[in-house]
Amino acid sequence: MTEIGWTRQLLAISTRSLSVALDPDALLDKAQRQTGLSNFGSAAFHKPFEILLQSLREEARLSARGIFIMNRTMLRLLTNRLRTEQVFAENPTLADVPIRRPLYIIGFPRTGTTLLHNLLACDPVARWLHLWEGLYPAPSPQSLETDPRITEVAEWVTGFEKVAPRLAAAHKLAPRGPEECLWLIEHTFNDLIFELRAHVPTYSRWLAEHEADVDIHQYYLRQLQMLGAHCNGAHWVFKAPRHLPGLEGLLAVFPEARIVQTHRDPATVLPSLCSLCEILRGAASDAVDKSAIGAHWHARLKAIFEQATAVRATAAEGQILDIQYADLVADPIATVQHIYAHHGYEFTEPFEAAMRQWLAVNRQHKHGAHRYTLEEYGLSEAQVREDFSEYAKEFGL
Repeated sequence: MTEIGWTRQLLAISTRSLSVALDPDALLDKAQRQTGLSNFGSAAFHKPFEILLQSLREEARLSARGIFIMNRTMLRLLTNRLRTEQVFAENPTLADVPIRRPLYIIGFPRTGTTLLHNLLACDPVARWLHLWEGLYPAPSPQSLETDPRITEVAEWVTGFEKVAPRLAAAHKLAPRGPEECLWLIEHTFNDLIFELRAHVPTYSRWLAEHEADVDIHQYYLRQLQMLGAHCNGAHWVFKAPRHLPGLEGLLAVFPEARIVQTHRDPATVLPSLCSLCEILRGAASDAVDKSAIGAHWHARLKAIFEQATAVRATAAEGQILDIQYADLVADPIATVQHIYAHHGYEFTEPFEAAMRQWLAVNRQHKHGAHRYTLEEYGLSEAQVREDFSEYAKEFGL
């Protein structure tokens, strides 16, 4: 069964089943029974897992559909952890698989990271994370083109777009397309994707203090080694806004990482992010508070900027290259050339041709215009500009 499904099981769920559907012990037990496996790997995931479930039960105001979605999500993540440990038990040498010359795209959400990721993924020698790999990473893929998980994830996407019909305009999901590292890191239960999916303030406070923890990135490395065992490239290309608040942990585990940080006017970033959050939360709750969304992400992004600024100062000289969203949109090919020249990757004619073809096929607003305003989320442009004045000044916005 796919994670999102229009089935009788969904219709049978009621709010009375909340404590059972999102009980940590029940979920752990069910995942073990489904797989016949018992090793979940590092025990570090238990604390955030339990806090997240408590927040979902007590604060998220989940609908019956939301309970079903979250239950299926937790089971997917837990069964994937079990299968990942089985893969390593059968082949311990996977721990020696190198992650070659990783190139990371970081930045606030909605700052052009997806556009840039798609362009960098056009490089014929690059390796990048496919959506289907993120959703079901174990076992190690033998082929990136014919794996049966591709079909399974295509069905998942179709189902999810039914419950979140506005999502495609904000962020189109493609089973074979490049996707964010969040699909891997969510297996640690330490990722801001859960804040986007539901109102979980207790979990959010815990996450803000721990999202750079090294154990998160060590497990993430383990997943990448499994995925790259048979399907590798000259270098990896990764993208996730969550790497900005998690930068300290990322640099600790991937000290040779080359990084590109994208920047955009926060008065545009914030309502775009709030709109995406509203779309995702609307799939799981009938009581979405738009003002609460605005207040949360206003404070969250401000704290992320302050935290990341301190960590950036510890990076090696030239390790982080700053890119303006306006420059990326105005001349994407030149922007990528600049990134490759700065970080020492080879820019080739086949790569440029592939980017031009991708741009021709994927025009802006292809899947509909994504419309939003600051005011509908209880935010004022004057306050946002005041609170992010240091950010704007530092990066020339």
